[in-house]
Amino acid sequence: MHITPEKIKEAAEALECTELKSFMFQEPTAGPLTRKRRSSRSTGRSSRRSTRGTRRSSRGTRRSTRRSRRSTRRSRRSTRRSRRSTRRSRRSTRRSRRSTRRSRRSTRRSRRSTRRSRRSTRRSRRSTRRSRRSRRS
Repeated sequence: MHITPEKIKEAAEALECTELKSFMFQEPTAGPLTRKRRSSRSTGRSSRRSTRGTRRSSRGTRRSTRRSRRSTRRSRRSTRRSRRSTRRSRRSTRRSRRSTRRSRRSTRRSRRSTRRSRRSTRRSRRSTRRSRRSRRS
């Protein structure tokens, strides 16, 4: 509801019509018209005040609903972010565990291979010693 000059003109015309009618049908013993005008103005003011109050209250409710919606959106975003971060941390821990397992496996394999190589060298040495002994005898 925006106040426009056209609406103001219409309201003024309506007021003038009502004042003329009351003047035409007025009894001669009645008091002056100015009192009636004041009372109508005061009632208009009170109605305006009430409408302003309702407008303000509706604005306040709208603002509060907007704020609550914003806060809910923010909380949802924060929960999503926290979930994402937890997922990422879990993934990273899984990866680190996998890498440690792989490194352990590789170390085991290398140890096995070194053991085998040592065994083979020992065997070869033994065989060479035996062959030398057999030749001597």
